[in-house]
Amino acid sequence: MLNKYRVLYDIDGISNDYLDKIEYDLQIKLPNDFREVSSFYSGGDVGGKNIHSFLFSDSTNLIGETLRIREAVGLPSRFVVIAEQDESIIVMDTENKPSIIWLDSVEITKLEEQDFISEPDVWENFSDFFNHILDDEEEERKY
Repeated sequence: MLNKYRVLYDIDGISNDYLDKIEYDLQIKLPNDFREVSSFYSGGDVGGKNIHSFLFSDSTNLIGETLRIREAVGLPSRFVVIAEQDESIIVMDTENKPSIIWLDSVEITKLEEQDFISEPDVWENFSDFFNHILDDEEEERKY
């Protein structure tokens, strides 16, 4: 995965201190594969998906957006808001599999019960999701 990323982008990872701050501020434990990816990627546009910055110094970041959505709709505390796309939201469940869930924004309050009207896209873990968006980026660059 690192090699695939390196072909497309410059390495732009974050330190364990940043990851520890995300865990502390959100009161969660980040999955190991998320930590691994963050050693070379810190958020931003990949495969047409604008992933929230992992750096809390950036205006739109994982901590701020997760806390905002938690407050606005009562997002359960085990979820981290990864990205917000056109009328949809991508979250990471830090305790259960599948870990990455891309659902319609209006169904965000149904995350706990997972009683969705529209079936969300899911990935078993962050690595699977990240590989998916890297594949999208490779396809996009072919044209």
